[in-house]
Amino acid sequence: MSRADSPPTPPGLPLVGNGWAFSRRPVDAMESWADHGDLVELRFPGQSLYMVSGPDLVEQILVDQHDRFTIGPRQQATFEGIEDHAVTTATGDRWKRLRRALHPAFTPDRLQQYGDRMTTVTARFVDDWAEGERLDLTAAMRALAVQLLADSLVGADLRGEEDVVIAAADALVARTNFRRPGQLLPDWVPTPTDRRFRRSVTELDDLVDGLLADREAGAGEDVLSVLLEAHERGDLSMAEVRHNLVGLLLAGHESPSNALASAWRLLSDHGDVLDELVAEYDAVVDGDRPTAAEFEALTRTRNVVRETLRLYPPTTGVNRMATTDVTLDGYTLSAGSQLFVPQWVLHRDERFWTDPERFDPDRWARDTTRPDHAYIPFSAGPRACIGADFARRELTLALATMVGRVALDVEVDGPLTFTPSLSLRPEQDITATVHRR
Repeated sequence: MSRADSPPTPPGLPLVGNGWAFSRRPVDAMESWADHGDLVELRFPGQSLYMVSGPDLVEQILVDQHDRFTIGPRQQATFEGIEDHAVTTATGDRWKRLRRALHPAFTPDRLQQYGDRMTTVTARFVDDWAEGERLDLTAAMRALAVQLLADSLVGADLRGEEDVVIAAADALVARTNFRRPGQLLPDWVPTPTDRRFRRSVTELDDLVDGLLADREAGAGEDVLSVLLEAHERGDLSMAEVRHNLVGLLLAGHESPSNALASAWRLLSDHGDVLDELVAEYDAVVDGDRPTAAEFEALTRTRNVVRETLRLYPPTTGVNRMATTDVTLDGYTLSAGSQLFVPQWVLHRDERFWTDPERFDPDRWARDTTRPDHAYIPFSAGPRACIGADFARRELTLALATMVGRVALDVEVDGPLTFTPSLSLRPEQDITATVHRR
């Protein structure tokens, strides 16, 4: 077949195509597929999609020709019943309206307001840890992330109720786990995973309804106040307020908690970098915890966050669907084609990163010549994550606050592998022993 006909397809198995390799070891599969080219066609049961791993092509899809692509039906199906009215699943003019309504919650001034609250919540959380205590690191970082988000989102203290949010996120990830038997069944066939998902969504809806019942438009200085003000102006329906709040709770705790756990894994293995973060804390922080005003001065900590998000990005990949025939890398893809951009592959491509497997926070001060879209932890272009700057600030201030109080000696139960799902969660038990400073 000539180049003009179709991109290369990596070898797969009869019936399941490339799905078997992805279900067994997703990151290894994506890396091997990228060896066949920056644009490859993958075959999965019942569908095919194109994996894109070249920064120039990523820029075309997410930025230059973004109006020729939209989120795909798979993304909408994933969040069906939980974020139907949220910016994450909206398209066209509705997406623009929702994005405009949410924007005031994430301006620089608002982020500055959230900063001091982030460090207060983190300090309170960490101060409960005892010297020598052994933590389930993943669970601890998820509980912290929920508390951080609840404070900034709704000005609420959700201590004791974190499990409601966490269970819904777990059910969502399980729903997209490529290994689950029901993954290949029609959507109308009920499965235990689907029933668990419905139960957890109901419990999360009840929690959110309770938060909404306790609030009035204009009360507080948080994201919910912005949503309710938009509702009062007629810019958002109550269903849109509720589903955007749910979406922010789910995504806004999942990605930061994974990143904080990954950062501590890396710091535990690189004591010299941890020592440098402690030295930066001592030099920068004037008080018992960082302030929002000290965020920019935490240069080393911000670089550790950048490097952590490079090595362990928040999601498995960015999904898009072509709305018209498009030409990429010399191939013509028809309208309706599904595309997948895996951050893991981009972030570890040796064409753009020196010694890409190595944890090297210094690269962010040393190397500035790589293509812009070789690094997209929160996607890129108009549909980039609206909370990206919030997450970067949250991760930096929370990590700095923890570093000023504790060191965590992390142990992973076996070689690190990942769930083939919406996010690349480690499958191993990860524990941490607390050493107070």
